[in-house]
Formats: sequence, structure tokens, C-alpha cells
Amino acid sequence: MKYCILSRDFEESNKIKEYIKLNLKHEYNNNNPDIVIAIGGDGTIIKAAHEYPKAILFGIHTGHLGFYANYLVNDVDLLINDINTNNYNIEEYSLLQAEFVSKNGTVTNDFALNEVTISSPLRTLTLDVYIDDHFLEKYRGTGLCISTPSGSTAYNKSLHGAIVDNLVNVIQLTEIAGINSNAYRTISSPMVLSDKRRIKLEVEAKTYQETSDLFITADHVSYPVKELKTLYIFLSDKKLKMASHDKKNFMDRITRTFLVSKE
Repeated sequence: MKYCILSRDFEESNKIKEYIKLNLKHEYNNNNPDIVIAIGGDGTIIKAAHEYPKAILFGIHTGHLGFYANYLVNDVDLLINDINTNNYNIEEYSLLQAEFVSKNGTVTNDFALNEVTISSPLRTLTLDVYIDDHFLEKYRGTGLCISTPSGSTAYNKSLHGAIVDNLVNVIQLTEIAGINSNAYRTISSPMVLSDKRRIKLEVEAKTYQETSDLFITADHVSYPVKELKTLYIFLSDKKLKMASHDKKNFMDRITRTFLVSKE
């Protein structure tokens, strides 16, 4: 069994990292680990998920947000014992697959644990929105956010999207500042769609020369996309594996993250 550790470059996280390395019995290997221990907040855990999507992920919460983390700082010895004895639970999380096609046919793929967004902060974005190749609407606004059930508590929530129970395997489509007037209409409400659905977003041909202002994000990864033609988003067959000592209750996560004050 091989493992590696990703940690925030903070003194507390670095101390925990060195303590774990002294006490784990397995081989340390950054190249192809079976287990990845992420020490920090949700950002560190999501970064670990992108770097090592096939590994079993253990999260230790030392950051601001700890929605995904299943171990606290005081649980470090428990985590070490769980790994050394191979005694832990695994929970699988849905992932979004994003496939974007440029005007010249170039295809780029990415995945997301939380959400995929497409946005144009400098000018109005116009998209033809299709669900399973059925035309839904011509969207005009800043952009769209497509989230997983676990990601429904992230950027989607700040856009007033619904929090989705993690037992329901769906995708959610939420607007980012849609334009509604006498001239333009969007559906406005977030849409919760079956895991069998496939979202297709098409950029109008006349805006190809303008898409240098277009940005796509897959979780924390953001990059400009030039001459984007079509973006496909759907739930992947692949799952991300996260470990815990005891199976965590989704409602406890919601309460801990959003309702209980740290003060």
C-alpha cells in the first residue's frame, strides 16, 4: 500500500504531515499512491481529488471549510490507526464530466467534484441550452453553473440553487445573473435533472471572435477558452472515493458547515 500527503503550507498542517509520515507503516509515494491524505480545507481536498482521482482520499480539516473532511485535527491518531489496520469506510462521490469542442473540432475533457461553470464576466454571454439534444432556451446573462449533489452546497448554493441530498444522484443547472426583460427570457429557476440527462451548451457562431472573454471552470481550475463551439456536461461513470472512520450523515455535514458557529 502506497500513500502520499497533500497539505496547505501552514505550520499546523505541516506538523500533522510530518507526524503522519513518522507513524504510518506504508510506503510514501507521490507518483502512484493508493491513498492520499489531504490536510487543509475543502480546497485542499478538491485539489487532491484532481491530482489523484483514482486514490482513496482521507481529509483532515484544518482550514476554513470542512464539508468534505471526515477527520478533525484531534482525529489524527485515529486516521493513522484506520490506515494501518485497513479499517475505514468508503463513500463514493459523483463526478461531472465536461467535454468542450472548439470551432476547429479540438476536444478537451475535464471533470469536477463540485461544479463546472461557463461565464463571460466582461460581456453578455449568449448560449443555446439543450437537454438531451432537446432545445430548452436561448440563455443570456453572465453564465451557468452545473453542479453535483455534493457540489450543490458550494458555488451553486451562493447562486440560490437547491441543496441536494447526496442520496439523490442528479445534476443541477443554475443561472449566474440571467437577463430577464421584455426582450429576453430565461427559465430563471435552478433545474434539477436526472443523472441520465446530458446538458449541451452551444455558443452562437457570431460570437466566436468574442470568446476570448469566455471562461470555463472545473472546480478550482479556471482557464479562458477561445472559439468554443459546444460544451457537453453529464455525470461521469467514475466515482471519487473518500474514507472515514464512521459513515458520515449528510445532514450532520450540512449542520456542521452552515449552521454551527465556530465562535
